[in-house]
Amino acid sequence: MGESRILNTTQRLKPRVLLADDHFAFLEAARDLLDAACDVVGLASDGRQALEMAKELRPEVVVLDVSMPELNGFQTLQLLRRDLQDTRVVFCTMHGMDDIVAAALNAGAHGYVLKSRIHVDLSSAIEHALADRLFVPSLASLRSLAAMRHTLVLHTENDRFLEDVCQLVGPTLRSGDPVVVATCEATRVGIARRLRARHSNLPLLADGGQYVEQDSAVALSQVMRDGTPDQERLMEMIYAFDRLRLSAPNGPRSRLTIVADLTVALWRRGEFEAALALERIWDELTHPFPFSTVCVIPTDCFARSEAGLHFPTLCDAHSAVTVGASYSPRINHPG
Repeated sequence: MGESRILNTTQRLKPRVLLADDHFAFLEAARDLLDAACDVVGLASDGRQALEMAKELRPEVVVLDVSMPELNGFQTLQLLRRDLQDTRVVFCTMHGMDDIVAAALNAGAHGYVLKSRIHVDLSSAIEHALADRLFVPSLASLRSLAAMRHTLVLHTENDRFLEDVCQLVGPTLRSGDPVVVATCEATRVGIARRLRARHSNLPLLADGGQYVEQDSAVALSQVMRDGTPDQERLMEMIYAFDRLRLSAPNGPRSRLTIVADLTVALWRRGEFEAALALERIWDELTHPFPFSTVCVIPTDCFARSEAGLHFPTLCDAHSAVTVGASYSPRINHPG
């Protein structure tokens, strides 16, 4: 059995985290990275040690590598879910294939972080795990999740963001399912240009009602009443979108995907309560209808300190969160 270390600390108000990886240099680097925000209670060098130490130390979050001796990450996750049901698991690994990401999250992990991005994503993934939310590295990975309902994507409106959206939208259209893009003009144009480059016949798809573009400012005006989101108006919009699903090539078996930025204008105007109310209503509506929404919000919406204070509440209104490199909120341990 390899080396392990139990770390003594009196900082119990921080979230308790156990790190497991068979490369000790990586463990030490991750511990140093998390030191200010987390109480790193132990370092384990294989899956079996991670399981034993978790039973003894009762961490709130265990960070696991996928490939480890004794027990691999998936085996360790399975046993942790059996023995320590309240402990959340975040994978931190070099394996970035979508099928592995989807398998990890569907097996019960709360997050998946690539080692090349630990300085950007690891703290955020732990924060979301503590709040019982998913953290995923890309939209391509989200495409593989059957349970995806209402996903928040923070981005910087760059080419990589638009490419990720197309990796979600393109295969969805090819599968015969409908897509609605209700965003600002720049995002709509960027997505359409990339889809056409992939030989998507957008005019034909639009004529058949399978691909619909809508200006988010117009959509927002249709669902607001006296500066407040109106649930009945939003329901009418959702019913209209749902009719697209019924007329799509796959018929009633279709699953509608909506890419939208309706709340961006509200965030930028400082109308935070209205933005949060709209996100909450939208989240409630994802339950009875077979559709998935990807809310795309530029990171500059949270440049103002007051907007940043609302970030945890915004995340709570979504079932999954993916955060771009330019925004990494601080961990706020619940309780």
